[in-house]
Amino acid sequence: MSEFKRLFIGTFIYTTRIQQGISILKKELASFLTGKWVEEENLHFTYHFLGEVPAAIVQPLYQELLPNLREYDVKLEFNGINCFPNLFSPRVLFIEISDTEKILSSIYNSCKRALQKYNIPIEEREFHPHLTLVRIKSAQKTKFLEIIKKYQNYDFGFVEKFKVELIESRLTTAGPIYKSIKF
Repeated sequence: MSEFKRLFIGTFIYTTRIQQGISILKKELASFLTGKWVEEENLHFTYHFLGEVPAAIVQPLYQELLPNLREYDVKLEFNGINCFPNLFSPRVLFIEISDTEKILSSIYNSCKRALQKYNIPIEEREFHPHLTLVRIKSAQKTKFLEIIKKYQNYDFGFVEKFKVELIESRLTTAGPIYKSIKF
């Protein structure tokens, strides 16, 4: 058994509507954007990236997070695209997530308190729920910005419920392999 596990707290998202929208977007961007697209089965958003966690604390940490690791009957909407750090220096292209009940921030904060008990470093940036699509290597700026404008309010659909999971991420040359952790 490895001494450490690379972990994050996240929610996998898969709907036919989102996949259709991503497929259309990929085709439009294909000739002037290069980068690593997230595999269909790996589409997710992250509450907290924990990094390398000692294997010995994974089970107690899981128990501490357990009240959050469940299914929520709350609607999430996926509308429009945007970039980190910004549109003029894009490194990550993502879909915006709308959560009118603010449950995602509540989950984020509850998990944060649990992680602090285990001295796991917390991301300093403000929590911004998003569905990463592609890590951008290069983009032809003018055409890229035209597409961003075209899709800035695009309706990628919604989910009526979602599940929060503690997820192990194993990096391989073929890409990451994600596995939900359960005890």
